Amino acid sequence: MPKHARCLGLAFRLSLLLERLRGPRLLPRPPTALVRAYAEVRVPVGLEGSYYPARQVEGYALIPWDRYMQEAEEALVEATRSP
Repeated sequence: MPKHARCLGLAFRLSLLLERLRGPRLLPRPPTALVRAYAEVRVPVGLEGSYYPARQVEGYALIPWDRYMQEAEEALVEATRSP
């Protein structure tokens, strides 16, 4: 391969690199959320109610013990009860 062809190839690659470095670096957008968090759905934690501690990646979360949790617990007990 002739020497001037290698120099042209190197110059072309360097020009592409410089062009890429010259432009602003855009960070990729985070993926869209599959579940939306609504502030009005979150119930403030109080001492008058009972809560179920659920394990999360960074610790525990308190889930209010309401009618839904009561029904879920009853369904789990019925499903695991031996016949």
